[in-house]
Parts: sequence; C-alpha cells; structure tokens
Amino acid sequence: MSKLIKCKTCTTEMASSATTCPKCGAKNKQPIYKKWWFYVVIILIIGALAGTTEDTLSSDATNKPNTENPVTTPENTTASATPESTPTPVDKNPAIKAGTYKIGAELPAGEYLFIADSMGYMEITSDSTGSFDSIIANDTVTSHRYITVKDGEYLKLQGGKAYALADAPSIVPENGLYQDGMYKVGTDIPAGEYKVMLTSSIGYIEVTSGSRGVFDEIVTNDAPTGDTYITVTEGQYLKLQGVEIQK
Repeated sequence: MSKLIKCKTCTTEMASSATTCPKCGAKNKQPIYKKWWFYVVIILIIGALAGTTEDTLSSDATNKPNTENPVTTPENTTASATPESTPTPVDKNPAIKAGTYKIGAELPAGEYLFIADSMGYMEITSDSTGSFDSIIANDTVTSHRYITVKDGEYLKLQGGKAYALADAPSIVPENGLYQDGMYKVGTDIPAGEYKVMLTSSIGYIEVTSGSRGVFDEIVTNDAPTGDTYITVTEGQYLKLQGVEIQK
C-alpha cells in the first residue's frame, strides 16, 4: 500500500505513487534525490574531488624543500669558503714614546717612570715658547728616573720611553746591586743606610724629596771620589751615577 502524502497545491491527501492530484490535477513531482541520475552526478563529483586532492598532495611532496640533504651550489660553496673578517688589533703597549706632550690634554698629571734607551733627555716647561725661562726642570738620563708633571705643563722626552706608574716595568735589580738611575725609597729600595761604592773616577749621589727635578727638592747631593755612605728615608728618591749600592 502506497504511503499517503498531501498535494503541494491543494493539500488533498493522495497516494505517494500517484502522478497527479485526484482533486486539482497538479503533478506529483518526485524529490530530486529519488531520481536515478542524481546518484550518478554525486558519484562523478566525489571522483573528481578525490583526484584533485591526490594531485595536490603529490605537488606538495614534490615542492617541499630538501632540508636533510641540501644541494650544494656554487654560491653556497663561495659563502662558506669566505674567511671571517679579522678585527683590527688594539695597541696595548703602555709605553709613552719620545715627543712633547701637553699635560692635562694628552697626558694626565701625575708621576711617570722614564727609561732611557742609552742616553735620554727629559724636560718640563711651563709653556711651548721654547724659551729658556719656560724650563721648570730638565735632566740627562743614562738609565731611568721618575718625573712628576702638573696640568698645563709640557713634558718633552727624547731617547727613551715613559710609563705611568701602574704600567711601568720593575727597576728593582734581581741581584740587589743598585747602579745608575733614580730609585723611590720604600718602593724600589728599602729605607736605611747604604755603603756607596765608586765605579768611575767620579760619581754622583742625590737624595730628593720628590721627582719634579727642581732645585728645591734636593735634600742632599755629593760627587764622591771614593766609597762613602748614604742614608735614605721612606718617600725620598735616590739618584745614583757612576756609583753602586749593594743591598
């Protein structure tokens, strides 16, 4: 027995298998999903979609970059062979070379150790006029000496190099024999009394309270022609020339 349905035009009940409404004569249209060709179309659409998906997956696999075994190209080879740039070496030499320096502008005020190559010269001036009156202190150095300079002064160095005290090499003799040079008492040589032995026909001994090189700093000096003794105290400076002291 056929299932009863209502006519879509007049709502009269009729058999679902009827082709027309018995009352109004309207056609009883079958739903599209009940027609045979509907399923054929669905099958064709599903087949087309499946083929498109397979092509897409195949294309993705082909275009995926090979990260496990990369191909080496001439560009890659050149890039890897290029040496890294070498940084410019920084000059860490603390030595202050021969020349004239303005204190406070080119060198800080303070104390320096000047070491002569063989025969050196140091000069402190109040200005750069080059006049005799501008000379505060000067000295001919055959070994080494301390120099103290102030802001606004000029320091002239010839035949050697100077060092800030923090960078200066040690001038303490390993064998304990003090020869030509200037020594800081308490730093380079202990305070005390020493026998001074002549090493030339005439020697020179000078004890100063500072290293400015000015006349007012001289505590005592002597030009011995034979062996003698000298006593120095902490903070003084001892200058030896043509003599030696055995610690």
